[in-house]
Amino acid sequence: MALKIMEKDCCDIYEKFDKKNLLVKSYYYWDVLARNKQVTLGSCVIILKRHVENFGQVEPDELTELSDAVQELEKALKNTFAYDKINYLMLMMADNHVHFHVLPRYQKDKEFNKIKFQDKCWPKLSDMQSQEISKETIMKIKEKIMSGY
Repeated sequence: MALKIMEKDCCDIYEKFDKKNLLVKSYYYWDVLARNKQVTLGSCVIILKRHVENFGQVEPDELTELSDAVQELEKALKNTFAYDKINYLMLMMADNHVHFHVLPRYQKDKEFNKIKFQDKCWPKLSDMQSQEISKETIMKIKEKIMSGY
């Protein structure tokens, strides 16, 4: 399938998640970004490059590549932050564009860049609340994830 480039004004998902600064890895159909709001240490978002509003509209080639992107991201996050479990959320309530929130989950607190990260909801569903951390720390998290690939 030929990639249909996302129309520039279709939505603001890439601006909202700051692709310019937080891109971890780009695939043909998908982009992996570190989340600018870290729900848990290493939180990411996987965004379909083509503007699609329903998961049922994702093409077979895109689904195949999504599997590769997920496997590689899981490996990178395991290598860098040693998560205990991993959650994928596809809500699309605020951003009407196919994307997944990827939340590594931790039974115990983690420390990174002298900051303690707590998975306060463990072992239940995350409440998607993030702690305030600096842009510098978010960039270091992104770089750490990239080093795990």
